[in-house]
Amino acid sequence: MEDHDNMEYFYQQVLQKDVTRRLQVGQDLIDYLNDPHRSPDVEQDKPRLDKTIDELTGWINSSNFKVALLGIDICGAFVDRIRERFKGYLGTVLPALVDRLGDGKDQVRENSQALILRLMEQTTSPMNVWERLTPGFKHKNFRSREGICLCLSATLSTYGAQPLSLSKLVPHLCSLTGDQNPQVREASITTLVDVYRHVGEKVRADLGKRGLPAARVTPAFSPLLYRSHVLDLSCSQPCMLTPQHD
Repeated sequence: MEDHDNMEYFYQQVLQKDVTRRLQVGQDLIDYLNDPHRSPDVEQDKPRLDKTIDELTGWINSSNFKVALLGIDICGAFVDRIRERFKGYLGTVLPALVDRLGDGKDQVRENSQALILRLMEQTTSPMNVWERLTPGFKHKNFRSREGICLCLSATLSTYGAQPLSLSKLVPHLCSLTGDQNPQVREASITTLVDVYRHVGEKVRADLGKRGLPAARVTPAFSPLLYRSHVLDLSCSQPCMLTPQHD
């Protein structure tokens, strides 16, 4: 067994395309990463680590949902292990997670969102992660567009508005209120309600200052005024929408 306790062995296993073999070795790799005494060589060979993470995106994008879930879990184990040093892999992993936000399985969608939130906690600031997530608002899969809206709501619920440059994100939500898919439209409006709850009228004023056409802003925010009364949403200490800098 000791011959298997090294990253070179697990890198070779990650290369496997056979579903059965992937399911067998996946949990072994998670256990290996979770035990620093067993795995002192995780970062000793950075090119090998780079290739391992690259290959794991293929697991995340697998058509087999069990493999996809394992790929998400393994990436999560890497995040827990190397924390802020995982930042260099955001450009590789986040597009795959955005794809999985549109998966047909609830668990895959939920685990993808959960890992995205962990990345905000353990690798870099929420806004740095969102800078890479914004293409998801225009994803070809309507479920991914819906999922990215829900992910922003989850981000606000977890971290609040302060770490985010909402003025960069709200225009995307306003655009999606006119999406051809009703689920996306509903998700974008629901997320705008969450934004409104955190920052109040400042969100509409800020968008006007930034030149977003009134024809787009007004229809998007009309439901918010109604829902804010129904849900008794308030913002006692509104946050400014101007960008925050690290």
